[in-house]
Amino acid sequence: MGNTRTWGTAAAAALTLWGTAGCGPLLIEGRDGPAPADTRIVVHEDATRVEDRRAAEDHWAGGGIADVARWDAKDDLVQPAWKGGGSIARTVGRVYASGADGGSGACTATVVGRRTVITAAHCVRTSGEGAPASEATWDVGLYFVPGYENGAGPAGGFTVRRVRMAEDWETYGRDVAMLEMNPGPDGRNISEFTGVQPISFTAQPGTEANFFGYPYTNQVLYCSGVTTWSGEKALLRVPCIMGRGSSGGPYLSGDPAEGSVVAVNISSDAEASYGTALGAFAQRLYQESEQGA
Repeated sequence: MGNTRTWGTAAAAALTLWGTAGCGPLLIEGRDGPAPADTRIVVHEDATRVEDRRAAEDHWAGGGIADVARWDAKDDLVQPAWKGGGSIARTVGRVYASGADGGSGACTATVVGRRTVITAAHCVRTSGEGAPASEATWDVGLYFVPGYENGAGPAGGFTVRRVRMAEDWETYGRDVAMLEMNPGPDGRNISEFTGVQPISFTAQPGTEANFFGYPYTNQVLYCSGVTTWSGEKALLRVPCIMGRGSSGGPYLSGDPAEGSVVAVNISSDAEASYGTALGAFAQRLYQESEQGA
């Protein structure tokens, strides 16, 4: 895949100011192919207590989202904005995170289950230079706004109860995380507000994929192209690019408005974007998230 990354200058400036919580590009430690189904899962508790939920809600709704939005592009977008409505307008949104150093960042995520949201693993965990994946710090105060546009979403925001990912999440083909969401204020699951984007664990190349993301923009963008494998059938390559902040964004097969999530974006080079293909390991993450603790 190479190490070249193409990211928006505004986003780069924002991350220089705030740190790289929740949005850094994947550091590839190995090329071992797709994650085996028996890959060890680590589970991290984020906002399991009422006070943790309130703290995250107060932080992001009280100005944290607006701080990130200061750097959002509103015009001169790298890809067209999605205006097709459908489930995309409800299920795809921005996930916010605070790093251990207090820096903030945002990625893209999608509602794919009754209480499960999918994103990239590197969006919710921050690596230290040269340190193993197991020593990476967990980002905190995670907050997801489905259908985000111009500073808010139609269903408000939701906190994250638990995060599930591979123990060796920085290894090639393992950069995916499932977020088990807390219910809304009235006790309903997130899917009751947003609906559910279908998800598929049988990703295959050679088909049209539609890639959605927020590369530090005030609305969701999209691009599309025919996918190919990159590496050892671990990543799907789509010939279009967005930039930093679109990490975690879904690649959808089929109808662009109602298609199934087959990969999550992790990085790009000068010609294409690359997403972790969803297979047996991602399916296991998903099932555990839907079942809860």
